Amino acid sequence: SLPPGVVTAFRGIMGLLERRGYVDGWRLTAKGQRLRRVYNALDLVLAEALELGWFEALDGPETAALASAFTFEPRRESEDLGWPPALRDIGHRLASLSEEIGAAERHARVPTTRAPDPGFAATALRWAAGSSLHEIFADDETAAVGDFVRNCRQLIDLLRQIRDLGPEPPSGVREAIRGLDRGVVSAAGAF
Repeated sequence: SLPPGVVTAFRGIMGLLERRGYVDGWRLTAKGQRLRRVYNALDLVLAEALELGWFEALDGPETAALASAFTFEPRRESEDLGWPPALRDIGHRLASLSEEIGAAERHARVPTTRAPDPGFAATALRWAAGSSLHEIFADDETAAVGDFVRNCRQLIDLLRQIRDLGPEPPSGVREAIRGLDRGVVSAAGAF
């Protein structure tokens, strides 16, 4: 028999997913089928952003920047650069969505998901747009290229998941992958 806490958590998660349209009784909906193929700590927030079409009108660099909020976790204290200007509106909507889902998780008494973090968005945008490492790190003497590469590889992995959710990915996804997977980032992915 299962411990009571596991049953309570399972019921909370099922109720949350049902209220948001991912399950219907014991069956996954079409949204639920897509969600089960997203492997990310912010999977529900990402699935909702995709459902709402927030990635649709973005070009490759903007897609990379927005997606980076779902993979980036700062390793050390850094200044909050916020969202690039072209993504500020979506960034505010994403923060509200994250708060809404967090409140629903608390209400369901399940662990709350961390908020998306735009701390790598400007860097992802610049790299995906073709900037060089020198241009990106010219003003940051403490930057760790290894952290940059790790963040880009995680971002590429997430973008490939989004691409494969099908039938047709948001228009900027393929361009974002091409823009990110080059130079030192591409070389690191070969190992």
